[in-house]
Amino acid sequence: MPFLTYPLALLAAAALPALAAIYILRNRYRRREVSSLMLWEFAVLSREGGAKVNKLQLPLVFFLELLALALLVTAATGPRWQLPAHARSLVVILDDSASMLAGEGAAQGAAANSPRAQAARALDALLKSRKFLSIRLVLAGPKPRALGSTVTTATEVREALAQWTCQAADAALDAAIALANDLGGPQSQLLVLTDHAPPGSEFSGNRIQWWAFGAPQPNLAFVNATRTTHGESDRVLLEVANFSASAAASAAYRITSGSNLLRNATLTLEPRARQRIILNLPANTPAIEASLATDALAADNRVTLLPAVRKRIRVQNSLEDAALRAQVDRALDATGLRSTISAAPEVIIHNARATPAGTNAWGLRFLAETNAATPHTGPFIVDTAHPLTRGLALDGVVWTAAPPGTNQFGLPIITAGNTPLLAATEDALRRQQITLHLVPDRSTLSATPNWPILFWNLLTWRARETPGLTESNFRLGSEVAVRALTNSVQLTMPGGATRTLTKSAEEFVLEPDVPGLYTVSTGASAWQFAVNLLAPEESDLSTAKTGKWGEWEKPEETRREYASVLWLFVLGALVVLVAHLFLVTHSKARV
Repeated sequence: MPFLTYPLALLAAAALPALAAIYILRNRYRRREVSSLMLWEFAVLSREGGAKVNKLQLPLVFFLELLALALLVTAATGPRWQLPAHARSLVVILDDSASMLAGEGAAQGAAANSPRAQAARALDALLKSRKFLSIRLVLAGPKPRALGSTVTTATEVREALAQWTCQAADAALDAAIALANDLGGPQSQLLVLTDHAPPGSEFSGNRIQWWAFGAPQPNLAFVNATRTTHGESDRVLLEVANFSASAAASAAYRITSGSNLLRNATLTLEPRARQRIILNLPANTPAIEASLATDALAADNRVTLLPAVRKRIRVQNSLEDAALRAQVDRALDATGLRSTISAAPEVIIHNARATPAGTNAWGLRFLAETNAATPHTGPFIVDTAHPLTRGLALDGVVWTAAPPGTNQFGLPIITAGNTPLLAATEDALRRQQITLHLVPDRSTLSATPNWPILFWNLLTWRARETPGLTESNFRLGSEVAVRALTNSVQLTMPGGATRTLTKSAEEFVLEPDVPGLYTVSTGASAWQFAVNLLAPEESDLSTAKTGKWGEWEKPEETRREYASVLWLFVLGALVVLVAHLFLVTHSKARV
């Protein structure tokens, strides 16, 4: 149905009869060449042109001019064409969390009944039954993102859905709906495809529909997994949960390391119960894999754990006092983080006021000034956010140090009144220079657990600033920080795909979006880490629902929308004028 934006422009149509009159009433003389005008001197002159209407003989160019003028007049009115009443833009929010694949691992052919498969079929049926101006897809993972660009056909949507893998540990549906609003605009219609009911007791609105395709199912899952190093052994802790609300469950589990079977057993859990599995291994045992028997959700039945990262730091103990040097050595050995290699030290412990030489070494300076040294028993002011103070408990500690006026060598980390006890600063070479104001033989610090903790914190902090990873096992959804001396690294993802990452800060921050083994390499070095689902919220299928909530506006209630077709008339006029120019030019050429 047409619609004119500026109907008064139709007054310009008066030019049409004017053009016709010009052609009809004009003189119709034909030029003739004669030998002389003598014989015509006494002829009766015909009346002036236009007084008599002659037989119409209108050329083709007249009709072209008439058509071009009509098209331009119509274009001036701003013509629009009314679209079908139900045609709106559609934005589909896709739940990308792991629970959308529930049922795929339970039995052969069950993949067709997973929430994701059902949602895909329902969306396809909708697109076949209704027409939309445009379609956008939003992937709802921990951080929602647009999936591809705007499409218009069901075929294009099916192609884009290949990227809907449902391997995320969470689905931020609220954030995804907000993104969908931004992408679609206020007149778009929104559709959420998920496996659970909308939040709250009521769901209303005429722009959004919520379709759920879940079904409650019993499920056993790994919900926690850690691997730590204790001396010469590794400890593996696995936690299995039974998310059934009513029935006990038994399941076989296996733990392997390569081709070596480490454990093969069966566990039984009561409804909503959890059970721990503890395994002790020799240190540096290769990657282990733990698996549960097949059930409703395959993604939470497997865990891979790499050996814990244990960076050892090269420490040079240059303290002059033999007794103090021995106390420090015992604390360093207790951490298990001190390297046996002494060359090219990464930390130098010394008594000098000057910064130690070397471009890489941090410094820990002991200042045991006894002149006017005062014992302090607290309260101590501690910067609890500093890496050196983690786990320190200074209650009851006697800490003797020089009074104010002594150069503190940096910003205070621990103070007693106005007396700095521990301070640190970063020098021009970006090395940390730490100063410990302490008279050891008049203090009890070295006789408390705070002593090895302090050195543990120091070496751990230094390790984080060296190239590589600080951990090797992560939950899905965690950020992974990697330090490298190069400006770019290569990331190899599960499945073998690779991508190059460029450094934008001091370290590379990765956000793995699928479980599996990853490798970060710089050419000379390579580091591997494992990512596991470990998402109790996704493994709990007892709250899954099927249903539809919300209604879109009915077609007759939808606001009328018009699309401008002015360009069609302008384009038609241009084509006609080009044809007119061609005819006129061709006619002159013949004459």
